Amino acid sequence: MRANNQKLKDLLTVVITTHVLPSAPSVAVIESTISSIRKRFSNINECKFIVYCDSDIDNVNHKEYIKNLKKIENIEIKECRHSGFLNTGLRDNYVRAVYSSTTPYVLFCEHDWNFLRNIDTAKLLTAMHKTDEINFVRFNKRKNQLAHIDNPEVGDEDFWETYVEEQNINDHYFMKTDCIATHPHILRVDKFKKDWVKYAAINRDGITGIVEYNLNLFYKKDISILGFDSAHKKWGIYNYGSSHDEKIISHLDGSDSGRK
Repeated sequence: MRANNQKLKDLLTVVITTHVLPSAPSVAVIESTISSIRKRFSNINECKFIVYCDSDIDNVNHKEYIKNLKKIENIEIKECRHSGFLNTGLRDNYVRAVYSSTTPYVLFCEHDWNFLRNIDTAKLLTAMHKTDEINFVRFNKRKNQLAHIDNPEVGDEDFWETYVEEQNINDHYFMKTDCIATHPHILRVDKFKKDWVKYAAINRDGITGIVEYNLNLFYKKDISILGFDSAHKKWGIYNYGSSHDEKIISHLDGSDSGRK
């Protein structure tokens, strides 16, 4: 059953953010991500797919990359053109995508992720739509059972996530978490517009992941003031799945960042 018998295309927009990758003008990395989403999320082909590209017009591969993106079937391309390095990272296109959305939820995914298991899209959205307590559902690149601090990988230095707790909401398992990170996630559009855009818009020199940095910072501040339970109720931040679930995404590192 879908939320209020609405069609998926009226509930969810799929947004993939990209920039001119080191492998450009090839679009193989983002094609792999799009293919993974289409394969793993049931019936998601009903939904609109939009690629938002931070287009550095000085990059020699810019024009060919955009040209090749436009060859991918059944997606819409939107550009944010600029000259040189964009210090705000994905923020401008993230905010633009939220305010352009005609659906109450957006699936955000950067260009270089692979989904590892099937996801019942309608069941997930129905669980979110029946309550106003779920505003952000992140797909985990680690096992759900432990917080990141208790489940580190080789080379990890920053541990934003220090607590997780399983919760069943509307016959769907989620993990409460004390961390916001913009790995692939589903966002409640109205919540972002009403309460979070003021945080996401803050500029910070030397930080490119501004959206996740700012949101996580203010979420943590509320946790320190209100306590976890009250802050979590206010924010509604979850990981997808139960405490028994293995990781559900893997990073393809299309930007050659060295991060997995």
